[in-house]
Amino acid sequence: MTIALVVRFALAIVLDALAFILWDVGTRPPMRLGRDIVAGLRVPRSLAFGLLRFVVGAALLVAAADVARPGMPSLHAFTFIETGMLIAALLVEQLVGPDLRRQLRG
Repeated sequence: MTIALVVRFALAIVLDALAFILWDVGTRPPMRLGRDIVAGLRVPRSLAFGLLRFVVGAALLVAAADVARPGMPSLHAFTFIETGMLIAALLVEQLVGPDLRRQLRG
């Protein structure tokens, strides 16, 4: 494995983790998520901010796949490696996500 390949995969994991941190995937319970969505539908500014977060997070996931894809020999390998990178990104989100969100809020 070359250094460039390791860097590609590490960058992809970081981009995936940033998407999950932006979405607050790991720490938001499903019931709270549902309440937040319903509340957001009533407040146009909140709905727009939520939609922006979704779009930016989706773009980060696409960018991560785009960064990692050249280092994979086949689509079959891409599926397995990308799944592993998403799991690693979820672990990173669990480790640093709450602290990053707390720092961003002030």
